[in-house]
This record gives sequence, structure tokens and C-alpha cells, in this order.
Amino acid sequence: MGIRARGVGRPDWSGRIHEVAIPSLVSPRQLEWSYLWENDEIPPFSPVEHEVITVEEGWRLRLKGVMCSATSKHTGIGSDAQHKIWIVITTPGFLGDRFFTTTDALTFEPSQEVKGDHSIYLYFHNQSSETVRATANFIGIKEMVE
Repeated sequence: MGIRARGVGRPDWSGRIHEVAIPSLVSPRQLEWSYLWENDEIPPFSPVEHEVITVEEGWRLRLKGVMCSATSKHTGIGSDAQHKIWIVITTPGFLGDRFFTTTDALTFEPSQEVKGDHSIYLYFHNQSSETVRATANFIGIKEMVE
């Protein structure tokens, strides 16, 4: 093994890996929660419905947001038609909706609470003349109820 100097041989940073603990933003009675919904084939001018979650008894979900997107199934690029997404909680009912093209986000400030034994539903309406692929990513915090 020859003499190693700056710029010769192994990178200068090799062998100097430092482990860093990043503190969590959630308490021990909380869990980070996310759910990814994907549908690869939504026909033109058609709605779809999907049950996202039914929260377990003894827990509650604080929904922070939903990111959604739609792309053309044939070209793979963002759909330039308007689409509509609805998010519905069984109680108290309607939560939010949004018309969007290609991608958008619904954010909830403050967080929307979904109690135990209640559900979240997603409704997506393809308002395009072509078949689309759609995704919706839900994020939130699940908390134990005392």
C-alpha cells in the first residue's frame, strides 16, 4: 500500500462515519402514520371510492394532509385535465375536496381528528377523456386515547 496523500487513494472521509441520533417529534404514546393509495387504471370520466382506514378503538388519528397526483396511463406524464378528490370522515362527515391538475396537496391546520371506530374515505373523479393513474398519500399521527 503506497503513501496516501490528499487526493490520492481512498476518499478523505472514509473511516470517519459518525452515528447521529435524531430526536423524534412524537411522544411514546404516538405513532407516525401514512397511507399510500394507488390506482393504475381509472377510466375516463369515472369516479372511484376507497376506504383508507378505520381507526382502531382506543386510538385516534390526527390527519395532517393528503398529497394527490394524476398521470396519463398511456404517456406517463402529468394529466393536464382537472380532477377532483374528496376526503370524507364518517363523523362528522365531509372533510375536504380539491380540484387539481397533475398534483396538489390538502393540508389541515389544525389537524383533523378521526376518533376510534370512525373511517376515512377517498373519492377520486377522473374528469379526463383518457385513462389515468392516480395516487394519494395520507400523513398524520395516531395517538393512544387514555
